[in-house]
Amino acid sequence: MITFLRSMAGRIFLWLLLGTATSALLTTHIAMHRMWHPLILAVFITSTLVLAYIVARISMAPLRDLASAATRLGRNIDTAPLPERGPSEVCEAAVAFNTMQTRIQRDVRERTYMLAAITHDLQTPLTRLRLRLEKVQDEELRDRLIDDLASMRETVSEGLDLARSLDLHERLQRIDLDSLLESLCADAQDCGNDVTLHGATRASVLGVPNALRRCIVNLLDNAMGYGKYARIESSTDERLAIVRIRDGGPGIPDGQLHAVFEPFFRIESSRSRETGGTGIGLTIARNIAERHGGTIALRNHPAGGLEATIELPTTPK
Repeated sequence: MITFLRSMAGRIFLWLLLGTATSALLTTHIAMHRMWHPLILAVFITSTLVLAYIVARISMAPLRDLASAATRLGRNIDTAPLPERGPSEVCEAAVAFNTMQTRIQRDVRERTYMLAAITHDLQTPLTRLRLRLEKVQDEELRDRLIDDLASMRETVSEGLDLARSLDLHERLQRIDLDSLLESLCADAQDCGNDVTLHGATRASVLGVPNALRRCIVNLLDNAMGYGKYARIESSTDERLAIVRIRDGGPGIPDGQLHAVFEPFFRIESSRSRETGGTGIGLTIARNIAERHGGTIALRNHPAGGLEATIELPTTPK
């Protein structure tokens, strides 16, 4: 660096001459600045986006919890309530949701108890009526009346089972699903029914043994009643145990595959009477499956017949 000082007409002039090394250093600094500036800007933008994502995730967590709770409530009304904590708006939403859940639980239980009470109280007069019918002199008339009474008793019994399927409060047990299916298949074969079992789930489910047995028996009865035979296939898919029951019947119109789960729904009333059905067997099966956290679906198999599929969450053995 060379500095010149010169005074002219009362003024002082300064010349600063930069050497080659200083000029190169300045050039390098400018180049480094140009190179690092976009990188720093990119890091800043990335950090901002990451921070915004984290904040969004945290702020959306209560909504995800609410959606998850609503899904669980749709499967089981006795699911655990939402924790009532957090910001005031979140807390108010949780309180409102829990209040709604409590009301649904109360309404379902009141309806269940009423149905159970009605069906239970009908047993006594039906028994008295049977005793009186035995005294009818006309044998043909007596047999017809007794058959009608038997249908009434079956409907009442199914109504009681329907009430029980809506309100399972028995202690849950670990159930070996393969053993249950083998037992049901053997029982059906002992009664002369054409039932076969293929595959294995090698899984356990948590539930009420008698209720789960009733669920599968209803599907087997439906298959053998309308399809003459039942083919059971069992398997697992991730954390689900899958049981498929297929029959050899004519199937169901696609538009009624969901409607048949409604209580007392009949596709053909005459056919239901011939097979002794009351129209709530599938309803009971669906209720029991849902109370175990599972699902039931029907479809017309491409090779013919109706196929019912049960999916149940498994539990570690």
